[in-house]
Amino acid sequence: MAKSSYRITTPLNRGYLDHEISFPIFGFQIPATPLKQLVFLGGGMLVVAWAAMTTFIKDANPALIVLFVIWGFIAVFYLGGLTKTRELRFRTVPAFLAYTPKRARHVVTRRNADPSEFYSIVGIDDVAEDGEIRFADGSVGQVYLVVGSASYLLFDEDRVAILDRVDSFWRKVQTTCEYSLITTKEPQRIYHQLANLERRNQALEIRDPDLLELQNEQHDILTHHVGGKFSSIHQYVLLKGKSAEALRQAHLILQAEVEHSSLMIKEATILDREESYQMLRVFYQGVDAA
Repeated sequence: MAKSSYRITTPLNRGYLDHEISFPIFGFQIPATPLKQLVFLGGGMLVVAWAAMTTFIKDANPALIVLFVIWGFIAVFYLGGLTKTRELRFRTVPAFLAYTPKRARHVVTRRNADPSEFYSIVGIDDVAEDGEIRFADGSVGQVYLVVGSASYLLFDEDRVAILDRVDSFWRKVQTTCEYSLITTKEPQRIYHQLANLERRNQALEIRDPDLLELQNEQHDILTHHVGGKFSSIHQYVLLKGKSAEALRQAHLILQAEVEHSSLMIKEATILDREESYQMLRVFYQGVDAA
């Protein structure tokens, strides 16, 4: 039965310092604070006080010492703040320093440029003809174009049935394969329309010039307008297994879900090499340049 509310469960890698406590100060209730934040703030203030009283700073002008202490406390409280993921802001400093140089913020992708910088971002070794992706860490993946059942117009009983089905699906998923849900906005896919237009062209018994011109006009409308200027939302599922066997097991679970019920996923189409390239271009090349 679907729950009335959901919550984010506690991660398995939670340590002792991640525990949150709440305590009153001067009659005011302090919000729940992780122990690691309290340790960082307390240790930071002690370091600032020690530097002001025992190092060469103690010989400076009293006004400068006061300014140093104020600056140090501001830095400690800023770096000791929490991000949206409940991590200390101090942990983002190494990444900030790594991206400070201009060279680290610009990747040259010319044909004669060193490909190692772009490769470090993509992390993909190769895409096979059948669409299987080989990642640099040794894992393998497959991309599926999926169509779901979610809608604002669902009845309550349909919503409950979908939530129950989704909950049941994720209980069957194994930890050896990673599921990445990708939503993009791309030009509309017109493969089926073009194929139908070609079948009509092949079925013409009378090759009348006017009929051929009409078909050419429809072909131009599909390729240059519908498939070029009009965008729609596309959803993908990337299965990334630690091994080929893990990917195969994940494929069987996803295939069984599609075959036995349309509540969670109505359709799932495996992308080949060219279709996978088209999906990846949205991230690494952009829609306008694709």
